[in-house]
Amino acid sequence: MSPESSHVPSLDELRAAARVHGVEPSDADLEAVQGFLATILPSLSTIEQRQGPADPPAGLFFPEPDAS
Repeated sequence: MSPESSHVPSLDELRAAARVHGVEPSDADLEAVQGFLATILPSLSTIEQRQGPADPPAGLFFPEPDAS
């Protein structure tokens, strides 16, 4: 994950993204989202760095090859 992807959006950026979906959140709601993103985005970058390119995304099920 690049440093840009760890950027926490401003209230205006969050408000614009919400409006695209027809939502008008309050400033308090947007500030709560900012707090969440400020907590989670740096962790996502760390997790991504630990994964190898051959690691499948979480939740993907790859059946075992047929043993016959």
